[in-house]
Amino acid sequence: MSKEEVLEKIKEYIDCVRWKFASTMPEHPHEYTVREWNYEEEDAFIIFVKYIRGYGYQKRFFKKMMTYCDIGDYTYWTMGAPVEETTVINRKERR
Repeated sequence: MSKEEVLEKIKEYIDCVRWKFASTMPEHPHEYTVREWNYEEEDAFIIFVKYIRGYGYQKRFFKKMMTYCDIGDYTYWTMGAPVEETTVINRKERR
């Protein structure tokens, strides 16, 4: 798949999965989706995680460097576990 085709698949994933507000971190408002909530979209989840890691940028969150990726009106990130162990994709509105 080309980068454009991958990005289109990711946008479809973003639009079809459930996003939940992270109520335990109100000081850092964001939403997240969980891999197991969307078993039928497993392949798209993995593609998305790899895209974030491959095309994202590094930015510090407190003492930890994280990889972020901007798509549309949101910034997306994972917590950095290996792809096969990653269970959550986070997002926050871009300002």
